[in-house]
Formats: sequence, structure tokens, C-alpha cells
Amino acid sequence: MTAGSERVLYIGTAEGLYQAVPDNGGYRARAVGLQGKGALRSPVVIDWRDPRRIYAATSRAGVFLSDDRGQTWCEINEGITYKEAWSLVQHPTTGELVLGTGPSSVFKSDDGGDSWSDCEQLRTLPETIDWSFPQPPHVSHVKGLALCAQDPNLIFGAVEEGWIVRSKDGGKSWQNIREGTEFDSHSVAVMPDNPAVVIATSGKWFYKSVDGGDHFTKRDAGLDRRYMAQVAYHPSRPQVFLTAAAAVPPPFWRRPEGADTGFYRSADQGESWQRLSGGLPEYFKAAPRAVAGDAEEPDTFLFGMTDGGVWLTEDGGDSFCQIVAGIPQVTSLRVAYR
Repeated sequence: MTAGSERVLYIGTAEGLYQAVPDNGGYRARAVGLQGKGALRSPVVIDWRDPRRIYAATSRAGVFLSDDRGQTWCEINEGITYKEAWSLVQHPTTGELVLGTGPSSVFKSDDGGDSWSDCEQLRTLPETIDWSFPQPPHVSHVKGLALCAQDPNLIFGAVEEGWIVRSKDGGKSWQNIREGTEFDSHSVAVMPDNPAVVIATSGKWFYKSVDGGDHFTKRDAGLDRRYMAQVAYHPSRPQVFLTAAAAVPPPFWRRPEGADTGFYRSADQGESWQRLSGGLPEYFKAAPRAVAGDAEEPDTFLFGMTDGGVWLTEDGGDSFCQIVAGIPQVTSLRVAYR
């Protein structure tokens, strides 16, 4: 952590964006906008050049921009056909923004969100006839996106439900990768130390590719829960993963025993997993919806839950404590500094 800086959490919820700041040894959370715009399912994007500039993707009203760290917002949807936003990422060297929506589509912006172009070939893939979603109206969406720092033209998407998609030419053309992957895909990531390694989470376990996404295989040794949240890792230690998973999918989270969540760590980039318990309830009813790392602190990770709680570990998962409670269901997390 930079001397004199303060950690700030941007917490996406089912009812707008919250900001949490340190307060007397804990964290104080307050709403900072976008209420009534739907859920913020993707972490806000802190602009690569200007930390005051924040992009937010909402489930009802598309993409919004703040130039004052979230105090005020304006809509930036020119060229976006579908405003049901699910995933938003920014390339770390070009600054290009990439948006995933429902129905399953990808849009790109190279001018800071002033305008967006449609990567329309994605919707022409023959496999889209099989893409679906369990809840009515059964329309799939691009739940997760991943970019590659070394190759700005490489884009991966996790389609819920529709396997993994990949573009090698900046979104001009796409392919649907089904071999070894799960239909109900949740997230995808390209490893910073080796772009040939691509990881994905799903409604049924964790998957890994070592050939750039051509083929995936399930890696579930040590996992005893299957409905996965995202995987978080620190760029300086990309062999260490933290994640969480529910025992059952969302329709069953309302049962008296809840989601029955487990927290996990891998020290070998997902080849094997260890269940974590330090400081956590013996039985965790809430389901995990967000996992995030801290770019300044390799051992710090945060978990956002359906009951509005945020849990923190600052020792790589050896111990946890709850730092936020009482806000709406958490749907995304981003750590920043000011």
C-alpha cells in the first residue's frame, strides 16, 4: 500500500453502487449512485490513465461514466444495442473498453465510452441456437470477459449459458469453444504470467486450458462445492488463486439451509484446492457473488455475498473477517486507493 493512501471499496449491489471506506478499524459503506438502474454485476472499471474516471455497467440502463470518483454519473450508451449489461473490462495498455450484454453480444469503445461498436459476428455463430438461460425469457448473456495484456486483439467471453467464446482479431470474428468446458460458464481469465493458460469458472466446477483456450479440462481436486464465483489472484503471484462456491445453484439458495458456501485457495494455479475456514462461519448460508483481489496487497482478497456482507482476508485466506453488512445483495467488488 502506498504511504498515505487509503483503501476504498466500490461495491456493486442489486440496487446501485456503494462505496466503503475505513472507519475506526472497520469499514463504513454508503450509496454513491446508480440506484434504480439495476444490478452492477461487473466490477466498476477505474480508468487506466485517470483514477477519478469510473465506468459502471448496469443491468437495466447500460453503461455510466463518472469523472469525479462516483459522485455524479452520465449515461454513455451511444452504439450499444442492448442495455442489459453483464461484464465490462478495459485493456491495460490500450485503454479500450469491452462490454458484454444480454442478449449475448459484445461492444467495444476506443474513445473512453463516447461511442461503441458492435462485434456483431458473435451473434451469427451457429452454436447460438443452443445458447439459453434457465430463467424466462431463457436468453443467454456474456457474463464474463477477459483480455490479454500482451495481445490486445484477444478477447474471451463466458456465456451463461453457452460455453466459452474467443476472438483473436479484436472482435471481428468469433469461435465457440466447447471442448472440455461447461455450458453454464460464469467467468474467464487469461493468466498474466503465461497467456497460454486460460481459466474459467462455471455452475459446475473450475476449468483450465494450457493451450490458449483451444481445449479445457476440469480441475476440481479439493473442491467440494460446484457453483463457482470468480477466481481472484494478484499479478505478482498468479499461481495463488482464491475463490468461493455454493453447493447448489441459485433456485435453491432460498431453502432453509441456504447456499452452503465454501471458500477455497489454490497454490498451483488451480491444479488443486484447499478449503478455508479461519474466521468463517461453520456453515455459510449466503452465496458468493463477487471475489476480488487488491492490486497493492498480494495477500488481500474480498468476497461479496448475497446477504449484503463483504468478507476480507489480509493473509491470503488464513483468516477472514466481515467488514461490511446491511447493504443490498453484493454483485461485484473493486478495490481502489485514494
